[in-house]
Amino acid sequence: MLAVYIALMVCTMTPVIAMQAGADASVLVWLVFALVIVKAVLLVDHFMEMRHAPVGWRVAAQAWAPVVVVVVAGFHAMG
Repeated sequence: MLAVYIALMVCTMTPVIAMQAGADASVLVWLVFALVIVKAVLLVDHFMEMRHAPVGWRVAAQAWAPVVVVVVAGFHAMG
Protein backbone atom coordinates (compact mmCIF):
# COMPACT_ATOMS: atom_id res chain seq x y z
CA MET A 1 0.00 0.00 0.00
CA LEU A 2 2.90 2.35 0.70
CA ALA A 3 4.14 1.85 -2.85
CA VAL A 4 0.75 3.00 -4.17
CA TYR A 5 0.85 6.14 -2.03
CA ILE A 6 4.36 6.89 -3.26
CA ALA A 7 3.36 6.26 -6.88
CA LEU A 8 0.40 8.62 -6.51
CA MET A 9 2.62 11.30 -4.98
CA VAL A 10 5.14 10.92 -7.80
CA CYS A 11 2.33 11.21 -10.36
CA THR A 12 1.16 14.39 -8.65
CA MET A 13 4.64 15.92 -8.36
CA THR A 14 5.89 15.08 -11.86
CA PRO A 15 4.04 17.82 -13.79
CA VAL A 16 5.05 20.43 -11.21
CA ILE A 17 8.69 19.40 -11.44
CA ALA A 18 8.48 19.34 -15.24
CA MET A 19 6.93 22.81 -15.24
CA GLN A 20 9.65 24.18 -12.96
CA ALA A 21 12.25 22.60 -15.23
CA GLY A 22 10.85 24.62 -18.11
CA ALA A 23 8.80 22.03 -19.98
CA ASP A 24 6.63 23.29 -22.82
CA ALA A 25 2.92 23.71 -22.11
CA SER A 26 1.91 21.11 -24.69
CA VAL A 27 4.26 18.57 -23.09
CA LEU A 28 2.72 19.30 -19.70
CA VAL A 29 -0.79 18.79 -21.05
CA TRP A 30 0.03 15.36 -22.49
CA LEU A 31 1.99 14.44 -19.36
CA VAL A 32 -1.01 15.27 -17.19
CA PHE A 33 -3.31 13.28 -19.50
CA ALA A 34 -1.07 10.22 -19.15
CA LEU A 35 -0.74 10.57 -15.39
CA VAL A 36 -4.52 10.90 -14.97
CA ILE A 37 -4.89 7.44 -16.47
CA VAL A 38 -2.14 5.99 -14.26
CA LYS A 39 -3.66 7.53 -11.13
CA ALA A 40 -7.15 6.34 -12.05
CA VAL A 41 -5.98 2.75 -12.47
CA LEU A 42 -4.18 2.86 -9.12
CA LEU A 43 -7.16 4.39 -7.35
CA VAL A 44 -9.65 1.93 -8.81
CA ASP A 45 -7.51 -1.12 -8.08
CA HIS A 46 -6.21 -0.25 -4.64
CA PHE A 47 -8.56 2.18 -2.94
CA MET A 48 -11.83 1.02 -4.50
CA GLU A 49 -10.57 -2.57 -4.08
CA MET A 50 -11.61 -3.60 -7.58
CA ARG A 51 -8.67 -5.99 -8.05
CA HIS A 52 -10.86 -8.94 -7.11
CA ALA A 53 -14.07 -7.69 -8.70
CA PRO A 54 -15.52 -9.39 -11.76
CA VAL A 55 -13.72 -8.38 -14.93
CA GLY A 56 -16.67 -6.43 -16.33
CA TRP A 57 -16.98 -4.23 -13.25
CA ARG A 58 -13.25 -3.67 -13.10
CA VAL A 59 -13.05 -2.69 -16.77
CA ALA A 60 -16.05 -0.39 -16.40
CA ALA A 61 -14.53 1.30 -13.37
CA GLN A 62 -11.16 1.75 -15.07
CA ALA A 63 -12.51 2.77 -18.48
CA TRP A 64 -13.87 6.14 -17.40
CA ALA A 65 -10.45 7.81 -17.15
CA PRO A 66 -9.18 6.89 -20.63
CA VAL A 67 -12.55 7.85 -22.12
CA VAL A 68 -12.50 11.25 -20.42
CA VAL A 69 -8.84 11.81 -21.37
CA VAL A 70 -9.51 10.93 -25.02
CA VAL A 71 -12.48 13.31 -25.15
CA VAL A 72 -10.58 16.16 -23.48
CA ALA A 73 -7.48 15.47 -25.59
CA GLY A 74 -9.66 15.58 -28.69
CA PHE A 75 -10.99 19.00 -27.71
CA HIS A 76 -7.44 20.10 -26.87
CA ALA A 77 -6.11 18.93 -30.23
CA MET A 78 -8.90 20.70 -32.11
CA GLY A 79 -8.32 24.03 -30.36
